[in-house]
Amino acid sequence: MKDIEKKILNEIEPLLETMGISIVEINVAVVNKNYTVRLVIFQEKGVSLEECVSVNRLLKPRLELIFESRDPVVEITSPGIDRKIKSSREYKIFKGKALRLLREDDSDWIHGWIQECTEDKLILKENEEICEIPLDTIRKAKLDYTMEAR
Repeated sequence: MKDIEKKILNEIEPLLETMGISIVEINVAVVNKNYTVRLVIFQEKGVSLEECVSVNRLLKPRLELIFESRDPVVEITSPGIDRKIKSSREYKIFKGKALRLLREDDSDWIHGWIQECTEDKLILKENEEICEIPLDTIRKAKLDYTMEAR
């Protein structure tokens, strides 16, 4: 994460947490001295278009102060139904959600429910078994809402 992304995260995360919203991902790009901030947000009940607009309106003035710029572009989105998980931070945000993952040494997907995540391992409930998976052995992991629909 870039320093500017950390600064923004530290500034806005407490505001969004009061609304029950977690920041899944933040990305800042600069093109021709214009800033674009992309945020992926999550809340347990889902993220509506109206909530994306509310978050945009809440954050835009703060981002203008941070960037000393009058018009940063702000894009707010939800994670999507099959988001690829990229960090231990995301596993923690999606605790209790269904997941499918592919390990480095395996060609079969593992399906389960995120129970917990530390800095180096994921605890997953697969059927009725609890398994610990070192994060550095995970090749790919995605949310799996098809399991939640069952």
